[in-house]
Amino acid sequence: MAENTISFVFPAFISDYRDDPSLSVPAFNDVFQAYLTMAASSVGNELLTFHPGSNPLLQDELLNQYISYIYGCSSAGILLNSGVKPVMTAGYSMGIYAALYSTGSISFETGLLFIQKAYESIRHTLPGNHYGMCGVIGLSEKDISGIAVHHNLNLAIVNRNSDHSFIIAGDSFHINVFLLKARDEGALHARSLGVTIPYHTSLLAEAAKLLSETVFTADVRAPEIPVISVLSQELIQAYRYTLELPCRLPLPSKP
Repeated sequence: MAENTISFVFPAFISDYRDDPSLSVPAFNDVFQAYLTMAASSVGNELLTFHPGSNPLLQDELLNQYISYIYGCSSAGILLNSGVKPVMTAGYSMGIYAALYSTGSISFETGLLFIQKAYESIRHTLPGNHYGMCGVIGLSEKDISGIAVHHNLNLAIVNRNSDHSFIIAGDSFHINVFLLKARDEGALHARSLGVTIPYHTSLLAEAAKLLSETVFTADVRAPEIPVISVLSQELIQAYRYTLELPCRLPLPSKP
């Protein structure tokens, strides 16, 4: 790839909002508020209580996922409408919804629908707060497996950030035991991610089947920008794309 190529990568849900994007992107707050208002009309006015300083929605997983999606859509919209054209895009975990929106593959409302139906499907198949996720830094995969086997913990490594940085998911009691033992083992950092769903594990297989009923009937179009799978690093869908192709998002009007 040439040195001046640009890619968009969208993260999953956000756990905190410490920076004010408007300091570096003056238009961000207006665009974000417009998207927030549009989302509220679709999924509920509780979204309008969000403020990056007080973070009132962080304790609600679904609302937090909506906010993360709106952040991604706002950022992509500003960049694309300023003439910044990526050669490819990707979304990790729930970042895939903002990635698909930025490519013109789905509408903003369809992204909200996917997030809502995914959450509802998971809650239907895994009711209660019996699961969780945690991050650990400073232990190897062998160390983590050793702790799990020694203490009979039913856990899964769902993300490898490096040889000594991992995300783990599973039963919440087992997660708490693991965190204690990981610190005893010498982990530099080990903490809960504050979620009650074991994302990226086989426990979500039944929920995925329910979600597919929505996905397969939704209006999903071929993307104008290549979308790369973070699982296989292959194109998620066939496409036609040239750098000359104008790609603009219909930014919402100010409320």
